[in-house]
Amino acid sequence: MSLLFETIRLQNRQLHNLWYHSERMAQSQKDLLGIEKAIDLETAIRLPDEIGEGLYRCRVSYKEKIDKIAFFPYEAKHPSLIQLVENPLVSYHYKFEDRSQFQELLAQHPWADDVIITHNNYLTDATFANLAFSDGNQWVTPATPLLKGTRRQYLIDKQLLVEKAITTHDLKYFRQFALINAMRDFNIIYDFTFSNNQLIVHGIH
Repeated sequence: MSLLFETIRLQNRQLHNLWYHSERMAQSQKDLLGIEKAIDLETAIRLPDEIGEGLYRCRVSYKEKIDKIAFFPYEAKHPSLIQLVENPLVSYHYKFEDRSQFQELLAQHPWADDVIITHNNYLTDATFANLAFSDGNQWVTPATPLLKGTRRQYLIDKQLLVEKAITTHDLKYFRQFALINAMRDFNIIYDFTFSNNQLIVHGIH
């Protein structure tokens, strides 16, 4: 079995959303390995002195125990075109380091900055993020994600995001979307149109 991992937002030497990451780690270890005792992330993560102000990714690789903790400066990348790809065989219920299925999809669509996987026309996720769409009144996220992200769950719990079954046919009703993961939420919003099974980005907020 591949190592599992968590990516945690580290900003100005503060770790964000740690409770949600701990919960997912504990559930993954219980489901996959039968481990009942959860890892205490707050104790396990020690920030190096050279990590200063600014935004970093804290990556925790683990299985039965933590294998490695690493820190990387973070800078958001912005897509111009995202291709929708129908592939009901893609499955990613646990956050494994083996992401070869996503890499293969990206290699098959070199003209796209990212892909969104659909299952029987229902939207799931992009390769590195959950999805959120706005019709001008509310933000909704697909009720059928590949992976239930920690930031996605936080936004749902705060009633800032609503789960809803979203098909490719529904995309014409939306004008904005966001890519949701540990490092980003509604701090980056994209204007888009949907055409030829593609999300075409027109502006960034």
